Amino acid sequence: MNRLVIDGYGKFLGVENAQIVVREKGKVIHSEQPSKLRQVIFSGKGSLSTEAVQTLSKNGVEIVFIDFRGRVMARISPPLLRTVQTRREQYKAYDDWRSTHISRAMISAKVRNQASTLRTLAKSRKGYDNESAERLQNSATAITEKILPELDKISGTKAAIEDTRGTIMGLEGAASQEYWTALKTVFPPEFNFGGRSGRGAKDPINAMLNYGYGILLGEVGRVVYLSGLDPYAGFLHADRPGKPSMVLDLMEEFRQHLVDKSVIKLVTKKQVRPEEGLEKLAGTEYHQLTENCRKALISEVLGRLETPVQYAGKSVILSDVILSQARRVAKFLRGETNAYEGYYLRW
Repeated sequence: MNRLVIDGYGKFLGVENAQIVVREKGKVIHSEQPSKLRQVIFSGKGSLSTEAVQTLSKNGVEIVFIDFRGRVMARISPPLLRTVQTRREQYKAYDDWRSTHISRAMISAKVRNQASTLRTLAKSRKGYDNESAERLQNSATAITEKILPELDKISGTKAAIEDTRGTIMGLEGAASQEYWTALKTVFPPEFNFGGRSGRGAKDPINAMLNYGYGILLGEVGRVVYLSGLDPYAGFLHADRPGKPSMVLDLMEEFRQHLVDKSVIKLVTKKQVRPEEGLEKLAGTEYHQLTENCRKALISEVLGRLETPVQYAGKSVILSDVILSQARRVAKFLRGETNAYEGYYLRW
């Protein structure tokens, strides 16, 4: 199954001879059978026909719109199946132990993935940059020996997330501080990465991370929806109007493998250079990725979504792993399994 990315300006998505087609200046530049698509991503300014929306919906294909900072602005999804029981249990779980169980499992997986990423980077730097390798290894050890044990202590609690969120998020914050501080030794200094800044990025690294997380948000949103979960009824991320907290919760398990490693690869292998990374939007304080940088990042992230990884003793593409994890959340909430385990890479 493919993902179709419509990037840039002036492109049109339509249907011709039962094929999904992309036109630019009246000329067809791409065509695809709708049955072979799993998602269409609009990045930039383009347009589409109602016939295209109907054709994609009939084939179970979601359309996602992201802005210049990688934020998901809208999505058009096919009709849902099997949602009532799952959502009823999802809402109930917020007030019982299941909300803490799921949240702790997701953050435990995230910090394990952070430690694994640091160890991989440390190993690759031994022999030519021993100072960086030592710093990366020390941070990985701090995460696994100091923070993970504290998270594990929460696993047996019967408290709901309202009583445990502060502790879990505090431990997640401590792990992230170790992680991003250590990564300063990896990113080339000319990229001016001073640490994770989130929204309103003013350096290429943070801008790439934000955009990559936007792609991940779209992918996780798709599988959360397909699994019958309510995207806006999460546990770890507090409720706020318009905030897809369930999507943000599940995203935590996949940030490192899908996005962080993509950005690290692109900048350390000089596939993206700092002078090519950002351009300022006229009349604003915001910066956006240049077209070349954006295309390189999209290609790398989407390529990783189709890359096989080890999962439950099998080789499975990462996109299907994300879907399986969403379904595992739903099964746990419905009482079909006794526990939920987050996805993390074994070291």
